[in-house]
Amino acid sequence: MENQEKTINLKALLASAAQSGEPSSYLEPYAFKGAPEDALRTLEAKGFQTYRGKVRECLSSSDKIYLIHTDNLSAFDRFITMVPFKGVLLAAISRYWYEAMGGSIKHAYLASPHPRILEMKQLQPVKVEVIVRAYLAGSMLRSYQTGVRNFCGQQLPDGLQAYDRLPKPIVTPTSKAEAFEHDENKSPAELIHEGHVANEQVWAEIEAMALQLFQLGSETYDRCGWIFADTKYEFGTDSEGHIYLIDEVHTPDSSRLWKKSTYHKCLKQNLPPQMFDKELVRRYLSSQGFLGEGAVPPVPYTLIFELLQSYLGIYESLAGEELCFSDTELASVFS
Repeated sequence: MENQEKTINLKALLASAAQSGEPSSYLEPYAFKGAPEDALRTLEAKGFQTYRGKVRECLSSSDKIYLIHTDNLSAFDRFITMVPFKGVLLAAISRYWYEAMGGSIKHAYLASPHPRILEMKQLQPVKVEVIVRAYLAGSMLRSYQTGVRNFCGQQLPDGLQAYDRLPKPIVTPTSKAEAFEHDENKSPAELIHEGHVANEQVWAEIEAMALQLFQLGSETYDRCGWIFADTKYEFGTDSEGHIYLIDEVHTPDSSRLWKKSTYHKCLKQNLPPQMFDKELVRRYLSSQGFLGEGAVPPVPYTLIFELLQSYLGIYESLAGEELCFSDTELASVFS
């Protein structure tokens, strides 16, 4: 659909898709799998370096990097399916958060020249995923249920139940793997010893920035009626060693978001919280016996559509407006 320049109101388009009775057929033509190979080769000839990640493509110049959000959905470090417009929503949510930060946090964001693109400063990535958790969920829950109480160097108390709130937010880092490879849980001491982080002072600054960001996210999402259960951050350094936030921020692809008003009711009924992130798909895959190995089970389109509507609802609750954007060609950004 990129050859037709028009303004899209995503809420109205999804309503039309639902009314059509066949949202899959209605929306699939909009799915963006990434820039064509010939377009990438043209950009490489212009001096850009290209890289394909799990859900984003990166174009790098000497001083900037452009994060292009595809509609790919990954889980368990595998490609799962396509979710039309997911990339537009992730870029819009990250853009909201970067603009909301102002100067309170050093970050790499410069502009958004296209609905799918974040233009960022070119920095040296710290090869660590910095995960902040306020609730017992995900891989930490699975580890806890096997009896493990020390997780990434953090000592967890006995007696926690699934999805309980932790005594305080904690930072549980992992090493940063290549696309579709497995990240590894690490303690801060291991990160430093293995050379992922330069020294204790650098880690202390990264940890403090992550906790400050998490507090901002928690307070804002709380006002919107969401529980901000956990999230991941990535950081980079400039030539002088200053640390900056890079990559996506507080999106439902990188975070767990639960409905605040039903949280306690769900737990009393021994049910998981109402989730509005890609955990919807993870849980479905788990119910099919898939945890990353073997063939990926087909995901029902009703679930894909539910996920897309959830992402849009998160954006609208944050921004206080419907998402409208111009459907322009990616090539126009780099011409």
